[in-house]
Amino acid sequence: MKEKICPKCGKTFECAHSTDCWCMNIKLSKEAIEKIKQLYPDCLCEICLKEFESAN
Repeated sequence: MKEKICPKCGKTFECAHSTDCWCMNIKLSKEAIEKIKQLYPDCLCEICLKEFESAN
């Protein structure tokens, strides 16, 4: 696991950077994925990523 800083909220989180990562279980629409890519340069923490999931 790699420790990263969420570009949205600034909190640290762990990223597996693979298909085994926790983020693979979060369901995002194609539109949400594109918006995240446009707004943020790197992975988001679980809390921030789930905000995009619930917005779908």
